[in-house]
Amino acid sequence: MKTIKILEMENDGKLNVAVDGSHLYIRCRNDMYMFNLSDMNLVAKKNIFKKDGRARGLKIFGEKIFLYDFLDLYILHKDDLQVLDIIRLGVNLSSDVCGAMWFDSPNVYVKIRNGRIYDLNIETKDVKKHDISDSSFWAHCVTEKSVYIGTYKGDLIEIDKADLHVKRKIQLCRKNIYAVKFHNSLLYSVSQDTTLKAVDVKSFEIVHNIRKAIRGMSDILGIYENKLFLYDWGQITLWDIRTMQLIEKFDFPNGDNGGAVMLAGSKLYGGDRHDLYCYDFS
Repeated sequence: MKTIKILEMENDGKLNVAVDGSHLYIRCRNDMYMFNLSDMNLVAKKNIFKKDGRARGLKIFGEKIFLYDFLDLYILHKDDLQVLDIIRLGVNLSSDVCGAMWFDSPNVYVKIRNGRIYDLNIETKDVKKHDISDSSFWAHCVTEKSVYIGTYKGDLIEIDKADLHVKRKIQLCRKNIYAVKFHNSLLYSVSQDTTLKAVDVKSFEIVHNIRKAIRGMSDILGIYENKLFLYDWGQITLWDIRTMQLIEKFDFPNGDNGGAVMLAGSKLYGGDRHDLYCYDFS
């Protein structure tokens, strides 16, 4: 199946895209959109932001959308995009919101610049602040009992999900882990040293180290049929998770910074400044 255009949407190249159930959610400029995946009919549209912003992203947990914009966390209802709450968590550039990590109602765990996690009770607005690292982090993945974090300084950190204390730490590279993904007892990562690595969760040691696997800022989109999907500067690369060999690479629309590309099951979604596209691998 070839890449097909599924939606026309003029934008600034900084889309945020998410799939949940039978719906596609898009944050475009200052608005949120909700579409039926089956026919791409518009279900809901809401204006969320009053001013333009560049540091935005979203996560969906249960019936809620957690949308962040610089210092603020927005909580939306998933079914109609109504804004349930806006909570200011940051104070300045040293404490801006970098995204929701997981949700254990009524608490949402939010990553904050400079290596912190805020445990926010969305009902009482009480916040518990946890210093995890002396370095900021954007990369993370969550398992049943642990959270794995990749920092700007190149550290891979395991923290206990229950009380957020640091359990283990190793240095994977000198600078900037872009993404971390857990699958079948291994942690996959990509980093600024252009490597793709796999770390054994039990030993916390590197078992695969593929040099020059990526060209620049990259992301791990997910795994489908034993293939690891990476976004890499306008390209999608597929890797065999058993052999860690490159299988395929191809161009795919992804916005200006990769924020508009995602894997949902067998389908890859991506957007440019004009349209949204889909590629089905099933």
